[in-house]
Amino acid sequence: MKKKASVLVCAALVVILAMTACSSATQAVTVKGVRLAKGLDANYQVVDPTTQFFATDTIKVSVALSGSPSKGVINGKFFYGDQAISEVSLDLAQVNLGNVIRYGGDSYVAFNLAPSQPWPVASNYRFELYVDGKKIGDYPYAVIQ
Repeated sequence: MKKKASVLVCAALVVILAMTACSSATQAVTVKGVRLAKGLDANYQVVDPTTQFFATDTIKVSVALSGSPSKGVINGKFFYGDQAISEVSLDLAQVNLGNVIRYGGDSYVAFNLAPSQPWPVASNYRFELYVDGKKIGDYPYAVIQ
């Protein structure tokens, strides 16, 4: 009887460990937050949060992801009105070290938009974030004088 019980306990532990391994390997991408800033630190944490930038500023976006997802595509798009300025996609299964920072149990992705010439002064700029093709949100910002 003891032998049968220990075999059942061992089998249950194997199933639990297998389920845990599978669930962590296929963790869904959950966005905890999106913040625009003039600066980010080495861990992609916001240094100077703002939604107002000068015409020569680089627009920086920090995206906080829950945990450490290993699958999923993060897509960031910058717009001026309806005109697309820039778009970047990041496949979490293919990322190189440095594209995603793991910090404090979560992951952070950074997007940067540097001007090749001064941005036009306007209030109708936005950053759009997508995860696996699903729109997460619009994040408006302005360029001021």
